[in-house]
Amino acid sequence: MTANDMPTVPPPDRPQPSGSGPIGASAGEIPFGIDEVFFSRTDTRGRILAGNDVFQRVSQYSWAEMIERPHNIIRHPDMPRAVFHLLWERIRAGQPVGAYVKNRARDGRHYWVFAVVTPVEDGYLSVRLKPGSALFDAASALYAQIRAHELDSDCKPAESAKALADDLREAGFLDYAAFMAAALSGEIRNRDAALGRRAWLSLEHFGDLAESGAILLKTTSRMLDLIAAFRYTPGNLRIQAARIGDEGRAIGEISTNYGQISEAIVDNLRELHSAAGEVFASINDGLFLACTARLQQETASFFEREASEKGEAHASEALRLAPGDAAVRQAAHDIAVRVEQADWRHRRVRDVPLAPRLAQQRLGAEHRRRVVALRREQRRGRCLGGPTHRPGHGVRRSVPARQRS
Repeated sequence: MTANDMPTVPPPDRPQPSGSGPIGASAGEIPFGIDEVFFSRTDTRGRILAGNDVFQRVSQYSWAEMIERPHNIIRHPDMPRAVFHLLWERIRAGQPVGAYVKNRARDGRHYWVFAVVTPVEDGYLSVRLKPGSALFDAASALYAQIRAHELDSDCKPAESAKALADDLREAGFLDYAAFMAAALSGEIRNRDAALGRRAWLSLEHFGDLAESGAILLKTTSRMLDLIAAFRYTPGNLRIQAARIGDEGRAIGEISTNYGQISEAIVDNLRELHSAAGEVFASINDGLFLACTARLQQETASFFEREASEKGEAHASEALRLAPGDAAVRQAAHDIAVRVEQADWRHRRVRDVPLAPRLAQQRLGAEHRRRVVALRREQRRGRCLGGPTHRPGHGVRRSVPARQRS
Protein backbone atom coordinates (compact mmCIF):
# COMPACT_ATOMS: atom_id res chain seq x y z
CA MET A 1 0.00 0.00 0.00
CA THR A 2 1.25 3.49 -0.67
CA ALA A 3 2.28 5.82 2.10
CA ASN A 4 -0.96 7.78 2.01
CA ASP A 5 -3.34 4.92 1.51
CA MET A 6 -3.76 3.70 5.08
CA PRO A 7 -6.57 5.00 7.27
CA THR A 8 -5.07 3.47 10.42
CA VAL A 9 -4.31 6.11 13.06
CA PRO A 10 -0.56 6.07 13.84
CA PRO A 11 0.40 5.23 17.42
CA PRO A 12 1.33 8.18 19.64
CA ASP A 13 4.95 7.07 19.94
CA ARG A 14 5.68 6.91 16.23
CA PRO A 15 8.60 9.06 14.99
CA GLN A 16 7.46 12.46 13.79
CA PRO A 17 8.96 14.19 10.75
CA SER A 18 11.05 17.14 11.69
CA GLY A 19 9.11 20.33 11.19
CA SER A 20 5.79 18.45 11.07
CA GLY A 21 2.74 20.28 9.83
CA PRO A 22 1.64 21.40 6.35
CA ILE A 23 4.64 21.29 4.10
CA GLY A 24 4.73 22.68 0.58
CA ALA A 25 7.20 22.38 -2.23
CA SER A 26 9.46 24.89 -0.48
CA ALA A 27 10.47 22.14 1.98
CA GLY A 28 12.42 20.52 -0.87
CA GLU A 29 12.15 17.34 -2.85
CA ILE A 30 14.11 14.16 -2.25
CA PRO A 31 15.81 12.99 -5.44
CA PHE A 32 15.81 9.40 -6.63
CA GLY A 33 16.50 7.79 -9.98
CA ILE A 34 13.93 7.16 -12.68
CA ASP A 35 15.44 3.69 -13.00
CA GLU A 36 14.56 2.88 -9.37
CA VAL A 37 11.34 1.24 -8.20
CA PHE A 38 9.77 1.17 -4.74
CA PHE A 39 8.30 -1.94 -3.18
CA SER A 40 6.39 -2.46 0.05
CA ARG A 41 3.99 -4.99 1.47
CA THR A 42 1.43 -4.44 4.22
CA ASP A 43 -1.08 -6.47 6.15
CA THR A 44 -4.83 -5.90 5.82
CA ARG A 45 -4.65 -3.14 8.44
CA GLY A 46 -2.05 -1.27 6.41
CA ARG A 47 0.95 -1.95 8.63
CA ILE A 48 4.28 -2.31 6.88
CA LEU A 49 5.62 -5.87 6.74
CA ALA A 50 8.43 -5.51 4.21
CA GLY A 51 9.93 -3.27 1.57
CA ASN A 52 12.99 -2.72 -0.54
CA ASP A 53 16.02 -0.53 0.04
CA VAL A 54 14.78 2.26 -2.25
CA PHE A 55 11.68 2.70 -0.10
CA GLN A 56 13.73 2.78 3.10
CA ARG A 57 16.37 5.14 1.72
CA VAL A 58 14.01 7.72 0.20
CA SER A 59 11.57 7.73 3.14
CA GLN A 60 14.59 8.17 5.49
CA TYR A 61 13.10 5.95 8.18
CA SER A 62 15.03 3.00 9.52
CA TRP A 63 13.49 -0.45 9.21
CA ALA A 64 13.06 -0.48 12.99
CA GLU A 65 10.93 2.66 12.68
CA MET A 66 8.82 1.32 9.79
CA ILE A 67 8.17 -2.39 10.35
CA GLU A 68 4.75 -2.96 11.93
CA ARG A 69 3.99 0.76 11.66
CA PRO A 70 1.14 2.23 9.57
CA HIS A 71 2.10 2.94 5.99
CA ASN A 72 0.68 6.43 6.36
CA ILE A 73 3.69 7.25 8.48
CA ILE A 74 4.82 9.15 5.37
CA ARG A 75 1.47 10.73 4.60
CA HIS A 76 1.77 14.20 3.09
CA PRO A 77 -0.83 16.85 4.03
CA ASP A 78 -1.00 18.07 0.42
CA MET A 79 -2.65 14.84 -0.74
CA PRO A 80 -6.42 15.05 -1.41
CA ARG A 81 -8.61 12.71 0.59
CA ALA A 82 -10.56 12.13 -2.64
CA VAL A 83 -7.70 10.09 -4.08
CA PHE A 84 -7.62 7.73 -1.10
CA HIS A 85 -11.38 7.31 -1.24
CA LEU A 86 -11.15 6.18 -4.88
CA LEU A 87 -8.20 3.91 -4.08
CA TRP A 88 -9.97 2.19 -1.23
CA GLU A 89 -13.15 1.70 -3.26
CA ARG A 90 -11.21 -0.36 -5.79
CA ILE A 91 -8.93 -2.40 -3.51
CA ARG A 92 -11.82 -3.25 -1.20
CA ALA A 93 -13.53 -4.61 -4.28
CA GLY A 94 -10.45 -6.75 -4.96
CA GLN A 95 -9.31 -4.61 -7.90
CA PRO A 96 -5.81 -3.21 -8.48
CA VAL A 97 -5.54 0.56 -8.53
CA GLY A 98 -3.03 3.23 -9.46
CA ALA A 99 -2.58 6.86 -8.45
CA TYR A 100 -0.13 9.70 -8.25
CA VAL A 101 0.91 10.07 -4.61
CA LYS A 102 2.90 12.77 -2.86
CA ASN A 103 4.77 11.38 0.15
CA ARG A 104 6.66 13.06 2.99
CA ALA A 105 10.02 11.78 4.23
CA ARG A 106 11.23 11.81 7.80
CA ASP A 107 13.06 15.12 7.37
CA GLY A 108 9.95 16.87 6.00
CA ARG A 109 10.91 16.85 2.34
CA HIS A 110 8.55 15.35 -0.23
CA TYR A 111 8.76 12.95 -3.15
CA TRP A 112 6.22 12.03 -5.83
CA VAL A 113 5.53 8.49 -7.05
CA PHE A 114 3.01 6.72 -9.23
CA ALA A 115 1.79 3.89 -7.02
CA VAL A 116 0.20 0.64 -8.20
CA VAL A 117 -1.56 -1.19 -5.38
CA THR A 118 -2.81 -4.76 -5.74
CA PRO A 119 -4.65 -6.88 -3.18
CA VAL A 120 -2.67 -9.99 -2.26
CA GLU A 121 -3.10 -12.74 0.30
CA ASP A 122 -3.31 -11.24 3.79
CA GLY A 123 -2.66 -7.68 2.67
CA TYR A 124 -1.62 -5.35 -0.12
CA LEU A 125 1.34 -4.99 -2.43
CA SER A 126 2.48 -1.57 -3.61
CA VAL A 127 4.96 -0.89 -6.39
CA ARG A 128 5.93 2.69 -7.19
CA LEU A 129 7.95 4.47 -9.84
CA LYS A 130 9.13 8.02 -10.44
CA PRO A 131 6.59 10.03 -12.47
CA GLY A 132 7.54 12.49 -15.17
CA SER A 133 4.97 12.45 -17.96
CA ALA A 134 2.92 15.43 -19.11
CA LEU A 135 -0.11 13.90 -17.41
CA PHE A 136 1.72 14.01 -14.08
CA ASP A 137 2.05 17.80 -14.30
CA ALA A 138 -1.68 18.14 -14.99
CA ALA A 139 -2.58 15.71 -12.20
CA SER A 140 -0.43 17.47 -9.59
CA ALA A 141 -2.08 20.80 -10.46
CA LEU A 142 -5.54 19.18 -10.19
CA TYR A 143 -4.57 17.67 -6.82
CA ALA A 144 -3.74 21.15 -5.50
CA GLN A 145 -7.16 22.45 -6.56
CA ILE A 146 -9.00 19.50 -5.05
CA ARG A 147 -7.07 19.71 -1.79
CA ALA A 148 -7.70 23.45 -1.50
CA HIS A 149 -11.42 22.82 -2.00
CA GLU A 150 -11.37 20.12 0.70
CA LEU A 151 -9.74 22.47 3.19
CA ASP A 152 -12.06 25.37 2.37
CA SER A 153 -15.32 23.43 2.35
CA ASP A 154 -14.57 20.62 4.80
CA CYS A 155 -16.43 18.27 2.44
CA LYS A 156 -16.64 14.54 2.96
CA PRO A 157 -14.16 12.28 1.09
CA ALA A 158 -16.95 10.76 -1.01
CA GLU A 159 -18.08 14.23 -2.11
CA SER A 160 -14.53 15.24 -2.95
CA ALA A 161 -14.04 11.98 -4.88
CA LYS A 162 -17.13 12.75 -6.97
CA ALA A 163 -15.75 16.21 -7.73
CA LEU A 164 -12.43 14.65 -8.78
CA ALA A 165 -14.23 12.18 -11.05
CA ASP A 166 -16.20 15.05 -12.61
CA ASP A 167 -12.98 16.98 -13.23
CA LEU A 168 -11.44 13.94 -14.91
CA ARG A 169 -14.48 13.56 -17.19
CA GLU A 170 -14.19 17.21 -18.17
CA ALA A 171 -10.55 16.51 -18.99
CA GLY A 172 -11.65 13.77 -21.41
CA PHE A 173 -11.47 10.60 -19.28
CA LEU A 174 -14.51 8.36 -19.14
CA ASP A 175 -13.87 7.47 -15.49
CA TYR A 176 -11.05 7.00 -12.98
CA ALA A 177 -10.17 3.59 -14.42
CA ALA A 178 -9.52 5.20 -17.81
CA PHE A 179 -7.42 7.91 -16.15
CA MET A 180 -5.21 5.53 -14.19
CA ALA A 181 -4.65 3.33 -17.26
CA ALA A 182 -3.58 6.36 -19.28
CA ALA A 183 -1.41 7.61 -16.41
CA LEU A 184 0.43 4.33 -15.80
CA SER A 185 0.99 3.66 -19.50
CA GLY A 186 2.20 7.24 -19.93
CA GLU A 187 4.66 6.89 -17.06
CA ILE A 188 6.03 3.62 -18.40
CA ARG A 189 6.40 5.17 -21.85
CA ASN A 190 8.19 8.17 -20.34
CA ARG A 191 10.43 5.92 -18.24
CA ASP A 192 11.39 3.74 -21.21
CA ALA A 193 12.31 6.83 -23.22
CA ALA A 194 14.39 8.27 -20.35
CA LEU A 195 16.26 4.97 -19.97
CA GLY A 196 16.86 4.67 -23.71
CA ARG A 197 14.71 1.58 -24.10
CA ARG A 198 12.90 0.57 -27.23
CA ALA A 199 9.18 1.30 -27.38
CA TRP A 200 7.09 -1.43 -25.79
CA LEU A 201 4.98 -2.81 -28.64
CA SER A 202 2.21 -4.08 -26.35
CA LEU A 203 1.82 -0.56 -25.01
CA GLU A 204 1.48 0.83 -28.53
CA HIS A 205 -1.10 -1.81 -29.48
CA PHE A 206 -3.18 -1.10 -26.38
CA GLY A 207 -2.89 2.61 -27.09
CA ASP A 208 -4.30 2.12 -30.59
CA LEU A 209 -7.13 -0.01 -29.20
CA ALA A 210 -7.95 2.53 -26.51
CA GLU A 211 -8.04 5.35 -29.06
CA SER A 212 -10.34 3.36 -31.36
CA GLY A 213 -12.58 2.39 -28.45
CA ALA A 214 -12.87 6.00 -27.34
CA ILE A 215 -13.79 7.12 -30.87
CA LEU A 216 -16.44 4.41 -31.14
CA LEU A 217 -17.91 5.35 -27.77
CA LYS A 218 -18.01 9.07 -28.55
CA THR A 219 -19.47 8.46 -32.02
CA THR A 220 -22.32 6.28 -30.78
CA SER A 221 -23.02 8.81 -28.03
CA ARG A 222 -23.25 11.63 -30.59
CA MET A 223 -25.50 9.52 -32.80
CA LEU A 224 -27.86 8.93 -29.89
CA ASP A 225 -27.93 12.65 -29.15
CA LEU A 226 -28.65 13.45 -32.79
CA ILE A 227 -31.46 10.98 -33.19
CA ALA A 228 -32.99 12.18 -29.92
CA ALA A 229 -33.62 15.50 -31.65
CA PHE A 230 -36.11 13.74 -33.95
CA ARG A 231 -38.07 11.97 -31.23
CA TYR A 232 -40.97 14.41 -31.62
CA THR A 233 -41.24 13.95 -35.39
CA PRO A 234 -43.88 11.16 -35.34
CA GLY A 235 -46.06 13.17 -32.96
CA ASN A 236 -45.75 16.28 -35.10
CA LEU A 237 -46.69 14.30 -38.19
CA ARG A 238 -49.80 12.96 -36.47
CA ILE A 239 -50.78 16.48 -35.43
CA GLN A 240 -50.42 17.67 -39.02
CA ALA A 241 -52.38 14.68 -40.26
CA ALA A 242 -55.22 15.47 -37.86
CA ARG A 243 -55.33 19.07 -39.04
CA ILE A 244 -55.60 18.05 -42.68
CA GLY A 245 -58.42 15.63 -42.00
CA ASP A 246 -59.13 12.76 -44.36
CA GLU A 247 -56.35 13.88 -46.65
CA GLY A 248 -53.85 13.32 -43.84
CA ARG A 249 -54.44 9.61 -43.38
CA ALA A 250 -51.42 8.77 -45.49
CA ILE A 251 -49.29 11.11 -43.36
CA GLY A 252 -50.64 9.45 -40.21
CA GLU A 253 -49.62 6.07 -41.53
CA ILE A 254 -46.19 7.41 -42.39
CA SER A 255 -45.79 8.82 -38.88
CA THR A 256 -46.57 5.39 -37.40
CA ASN A 257 -44.02 3.68 -39.61
CA TYR A 258 -41.49 6.43 -38.90
CA GLY A 259 -41.92 5.97 -35.15
CA GLN A 260 -41.50 2.20 -35.32
CA ILE A 261 -38.36 2.41 -37.43
CA SER A 262 -36.91 5.18 -35.29
CA GLU A 263 -37.42 3.10 -32.15
CA ALA A 264 -35.62 0.18 -33.80
CA ILE A 265 -32.71 2.41 -34.76
CA VAL A 266 -32.47 3.84 -31.22
CA ASP A 267 -32.57 0.35 -29.67
CA ASN A 268 -29.74 -0.80 -31.91
CA LEU A 269 -27.72 2.33 -31.23
CA ARG A 270 -28.13 1.87 -27.49
CA GLU A 271 -26.98 -1.72 -27.75
CA LEU A 272 -24.02 -0.61 -29.86
CA HIS A 273 -23.19 2.13 -27.33
CA SER A 274 -23.35 -0.37 -24.48
CA ALA A 275 -21.08 -2.79 -26.35
CA ALA A 276 -18.67 0.06 -27.12
CA GLY A 277 -18.56 0.94 -23.43
CA GLU A 278 -17.76 -2.66 -22.53
CA VAL A 279 -15.00 -2.79 -25.12
CA PHE A 280 -13.50 0.50 -23.98
CA ALA A 281 -13.59 -0.47 -20.29
CA SER A 282 -12.02 -3.85 -21.03
CA ILE A 283 -9.27 -2.24 -23.08
CA ASN A 284 -8.40 0.13 -20.23
CA ASP A 285 -8.46 -2.71 -17.71
CA GLY A 286 -6.21 -4.78 -19.94
CA LEU A 287 -3.82 -1.87 -20.48
CA PHE A 288 -3.54 -1.20 -16.75
CA LEU A 289 -3.02 -4.87 -15.89
CA ALA A 290 -0.42 -5.34 -18.62
CA CYS A 291 1.53 -2.33 -17.30
CA THR A 292 1.13 -3.60 -13.73
CA ALA A 293 2.46 -7.04 -14.67
CA ARG A 294 5.49 -5.53 -16.35
CA LEU A 295 6.17 -3.21 -13.41
CA GLN A 296 5.89 -6.06 -10.90
CA GLN A 297 8.18 -8.23 -13.00
CA GLU A 298 10.76 -5.45 -13.10
CA THR A 299 10.39 -4.95 -9.35
CA ALA A 300 11.04 -8.64 -8.76
CA SER A 301 14.23 -8.43 -10.84
CA PHE A 302 15.28 -5.29 -8.98
CA PHE A 303 14.57 -6.97 -5.66
CA GLU A 304 16.54 -10.06 -6.65
CA ARG A 305 19.60 -7.88 -7.23
CA GLU A 306 19.14 -6.43 -3.76
CA ALA A 307 18.65 -9.93 -2.37
CA SER A 308 22.08 -11.00 -3.64
CA GLU A 309 23.50 -8.34 -1.32
CA LYS A 310 21.02 -8.37 1.55
CA GLY A 311 20.46 -12.10 2.06
CA GLU A 312 17.50 -14.43 2.60
CA ALA A 313 15.01 -11.85 3.88
CA HIS A 314 15.06 -9.97 0.59
CA ALA A 315 15.12 -13.22 -1.38
CA SER A 316 11.94 -14.45 0.31
CA GLU A 317 10.17 -11.17 -0.45
CA ALA A 318 11.26 -11.42 -4.08
CA LEU A 319 9.64 -14.84 -4.23
CA ARG A 320 6.42 -13.39 -2.84
CA LEU A 321 6.11 -11.21 -5.94
CA ALA A 322 5.76 -14.23 -8.24
CA PRO A 323 2.19 -15.24 -7.26
CA GLY A 324 1.03 -11.65 -7.52
CA ASP A 325 2.61 -11.27 -10.92
CA ALA A 326 1.01 -14.53 -12.09
CA ALA A 327 -2.39 -13.38 -10.82
CA VAL A 328 -2.11 -10.07 -12.64
CA ARG A 329 -1.07 -11.80 -15.86
CA GLN A 330 -4.02 -14.18 -15.58
CA ALA A 331 -6.34 -11.22 -15.04
CA ALA A 332 -4.84 -9.53 -18.10
CA HIS A 333 -5.51 -12.70 -20.12
CA ASP A 334 -9.11 -12.77 -18.89
CA ILE A 335 -9.48 -9.15 -19.95
CA ALA A 336 -8.19 -10.01 -23.42
CA VAL A 337 -10.86 -12.70 -23.69
CA ARG A 338 -13.52 -10.19 -22.61
CA VAL A 339 -12.31 -7.70 -25.20
CA GLU A 340 -12.54 -10.36 -27.89
CA GLN A 341 -16.05 -11.35 -26.79
CA ALA A 342 -17.17 -7.73 -26.60
CA ASP A 343 -15.69 -7.08 -30.03
CA TRP A 344 -17.70 -10.00 -31.43
CA ARG A 345 -20.82 -8.51 -29.88
CA HIS A 346 -19.93 -5.13 -31.38
CA ARG A 347 -19.59 -6.66 -34.84
CA ARG A 348 -22.95 -8.38 -34.43
CA VAL A 349 -24.66 -5.19 -33.30
CA ARG A 350 -22.90 -3.12 -35.95
CA ASP A 351 -24.52 -5.21 -38.68
CA VAL A 352 -28.03 -5.03 -37.20
CA PRO A 353 -28.81 -1.41 -38.13
CA LEU A 354 -28.58 -2.37 -41.82
CA ALA A 355 -32.21 -3.60 -41.79
CA PRO A 356 -33.59 -0.38 -40.29
CA ARG A 357 -31.56 1.61 -42.79
CA LEU A 358 -33.09 -0.35 -45.67
CA ALA A 359 -36.51 0.04 -44.10
CA GLN A 360 -35.88 3.78 -43.77
CA GLN A 361 -35.02 3.93 -47.47
CA ARG A 362 -38.18 2.02 -48.34
CA LEU A 363 -40.17 4.35 -46.11
CA GLY A 364 -38.75 7.36 -47.95
CA ALA A 365 -39.64 5.86 -51.31
CA GLU A 366 -43.13 4.96 -50.08
CA HIS A 367 -43.58 8.48 -48.73
CA ARG A 368 -42.62 10.03 -52.06
CA ARG A 369 -44.94 7.66 -53.93
CA ARG A 370 -47.87 8.55 -51.67
CA VAL A 371 -47.22 12.27 -51.98
CA VAL A 372 -47.17 12.02 -55.79
CA ALA A 373 -50.39 9.98 -55.76
CA LEU A 374 -52.02 12.43 -53.35
CA ARG A 375 -51.22 15.40 -55.55
CA ARG A 376 -52.46 13.55 -58.63
CA GLU A 377 -55.78 12.75 -56.98
CA GLN A 378 -56.14 16.29 -55.68
CA ARG A 379 -55.74 17.60 -59.22
CA ARG A 380 -58.49 15.27 -60.31
CA GLY A 381 -60.75 16.49 -57.52
CA ARG A 382 -60.51 13.26 -55.60
CA CYS A 383 -58.92 12.47 -52.25
CA LEU A 384 -56.47 9.67 -51.66
CA GLY A 385 -57.07 8.29 -48.17
CA GLY A 386 -60.81 9.20 -48.07
CA PRO A 387 -63.41 7.08 -46.23
CA THR A 388 -64.12 4.90 -49.22
CA HIS A 389 -60.58 4.68 -50.49
CA ARG A 390 -59.03 1.26 -50.95
CA PRO A 391 -55.81 0.33 -52.73
CA GLY A 392 -56.31 0.57 -56.45
CA HIS A 393 -59.34 2.89 -56.22
CA GLY A 394 -57.46 6.10 -56.86
CA VAL A 395 -57.47 5.63 -60.68
CA ARG A 396 -60.41 5.74 -63.09
CA ARG A 397 -61.18 2.48 -64.82
CA SER A 398 -63.28 2.04 -67.92
CA VAL A 399 -66.70 0.50 -67.35
CA PRO A 400 -68.32 -1.82 -69.94
CA ALA A 401 -71.20 -0.23 -71.92
CA ARG A 402 -73.79 -2.64 -70.63
CA GLN A 403 -73.02 -1.58 -67.05
CA ARG A 404 -73.44 2.13 -67.92
CA SER A 405 -76.97 1.69 -69.21
